[in-house]
Amino acid sequence: MRGARAPVLLAAILSLAAPSRAQEVIVDPAPKPAAPAPKPAAPAPKPAAPAPKPAAGAPTPGKPAAPKKKGKAPKRPAATLPPGTPAPAPNEAARRRIAAAGAAAAEKKDPELEALKDAERVLFPKPLPGSTPGFSWDLPKPAAAPGARVHASGVPPAVAEDPGLDDGEGSASDAEWIRSLAMPDLPVRLESRVVRYLKFYRDNPKGKAIARVWAKKSGRYVAFLKAELTRAGLPSDLVWLSLIESGHNPTIVSPAGAAGLWQFMPDAGRLYGLNVDRWVDERYDPKRATDAAVLYLSDLYRRFGSWELAMAAYNMGYGGLSKAIRKFNTNDYWELCRYEAGIPWETTLYVPKIFAVALVMANKKAFGLADVAMDPAESFDTVIAKAGLPLEKIAELAQAPTAALEAQNPHLLLGRVPPASGKAGQRITVRVPAGKGQQVTAGLAQLSDPDPELEPYVVRLGDDVAKIASQRGTDRATLGKLNKLRDDESLGAGTVLLVPKRVGSVAPATAPGDDVVVISPREFRYADKKRVFYRVQGGDTLERIARAFAVAHSEILAWNALDPSARLVSGMVLTLWVPPRADLSSVRVLDERDVKVLVAGTPDFFDHFEGLNGKKRITVEAKNGDTLASLGRRYGMSVGWMERINRRSRQKKLEPGDKLVVYVAAGVASAKAAAVPAPAPDPAELPAPPDAPPAAAPGAEPAEPGPAVEG
Repeated sequence: MRGARAPVLLAAILSLAAPSRAQEVIVDPAPKPAAPAPKPAAPAPKPAAPAPKPAAGAPTPGKPAAPKKKGKAPKRPAATLPPGTPAPAPNEAARRRIAAAGAAAAEKKDPELEALKDAERVLFPKPLPGSTPGFSWDLPKPAAAPGARVHASGVPPAVAEDPGLDDGEGSASDAEWIRSLAMPDLPVRLESRVVRYLKFYRDNPKGKAIARVWAKKSGRYVAFLKAELTRAGLPSDLVWLSLIESGHNPTIVSPAGAAGLWQFMPDAGRLYGLNVDRWVDERYDPKRATDAAVLYLSDLYRRFGSWELAMAAYNMGYGGLSKAIRKFNTNDYWELCRYEAGIPWETTLYVPKIFAVALVMANKKAFGLADVAMDPAESFDTVIAKAGLPLEKIAELAQAPTAALEAQNPHLLLGRVPPASGKAGQRITVRVPAGKGQQVTAGLAQLSDPDPELEPYVVRLGDDVAKIASQRGTDRATLGKLNKLRDDESLGAGTVLLVPKRVGSVAPATAPGDDVVVISPREFRYADKKRVFYRVQGGDTLERIARAFAVAHSEILAWNALDPSARLVSGMVLTLWVPPRADLSSVRVLDERDVKVLVAGTPDFFDHFEGLNGKKRITVEAKNGDTLASLGRRYGMSVGWMERINRRSRQKKLEPGDKLVVYVAAGVASAKAAAVPAPAPDPAELPAPPDAPPAAAPGAEPAEPGPAVEG
């Protein structure tokens, strides 16, 4: 059967593959007469004048019309841009608007760390044997002599006892030079990658340049960081972990969003006691970030009992490292480095990199760094300032430039002390130039309220800037300038803003009844709960809303006929049922008394929304010969809108008497079309919400304990 059908299918495919022939217009020649006409008895009289010549292109009388010729195909655009034309770049702002996402944190790179990454591609062009990603077909050879036979795959050939001094690249003088180096207080192992880094810093011009920059930078923070590590009972040379992380640039930000000297992610920083919000980010504060790093490194060491593993976990995460240890059944970092897919390649180089820098900085003379003048250590005084005070005011008291104060306080993101948020124990300090602490403290004591017309406002779930501004008698632009808000910034619940104080009675953002809420045709009712409404804001999720209202995720889906796999769209209004005395102070809710509730698909629903457009919904009866297109033209509607409203294709034939819905101008007389107001669809006939039980008949009891459902 397959062989017999193949030619037929092939012929059908070939006929579809030649559309150009189908576009040609071919005119068949006129049929020949059955018999020739009889000759006239006498010759026809001569015409007085010759007939005028037919115009060019006109068909000759009595002859078939010539077939039409196909015109030239349109010129195709070039596949590439003209030489010298810059390639178009995607509009990131437009992409964020389409994706309903906020702006990502701006990435800040350290030039020395970037140069080191480039060098590593040359120093370590590929992983060592056994670490190559993917499949390996190098089968183990049988043992040459009697004894144990190795059957495992993935492990490279055995290495020498001292792989750093016997890697096939060094010499006896190299070994002697390496053994002469002073050791840091970390358990350094002179493994081949460590040695390769050391030679890079000693012999390579790029390596020498990187080492000199780092030796110069080390004056700013190393003494302070070593003192903090020693005070906590940790190896002081862990300070070089922070150098490899950030280049000792406290304002650096990674592509993933890690920030500061110790490169904490926001959630990890909060977990270890750092304040991270739009006003203050203590990951940029060297002192606070070091306090958090000391706790984190101590926890990692207690978990793994090895500094190599603790540092590896700092880079790749303790969960991933624990999984690798269980998978390969070894807790030796160097052994994990040798396995195929043991740990990430970045982590394989991470610990050797720290050991190498620690050796370099402990042996500056051996690496030609003895003459490098270190940057002066950071010095400052610390004061406690009033909440919401601009740094500009503090700079005036310190008689210092505002820019200098901003550089000393990179954790204060918006140029002022954060406004009071009501958090217990929140204590934000400000650094001022050394020797100015007492002067500034005395000035702050005499300073009156810096902004008496402003007060802090804690954003509630469902708030937006326009509504807050309207409630405080100002506009979005003024509020945005005061709080340095980005145009596309979405405010999370708990965010603190500075807003004008209320003066008298300010008109509410919306008058009662101005908000319209559309609910599902299936209406739930509970005897022990009240119904409230919540307007979705950009970035909201079902999980966040469920937590705020203390309801189940599945209940929100059922109450609002939602698709669990789709995202919420800003502007949707959700129906929620909560206890009468539920605490909703942290959420902006729409009370049922202040909104107009419409059931989707009812007459009131259509009257409201079509009335906003100056339209009225009516039904008309199709007559013989009517089509969707002709009826649409008659009532000023496109055929696409006729399809959309009546849920039927324009290709479907209309039968006389078929009832169709049209939207006409509100002033058009219904008699013109002998039309009557269109009956709204029966809610029971509308589709049921996903994963919800079918609507019960009016007055019927629910099948299971729960809310009664009205049809």
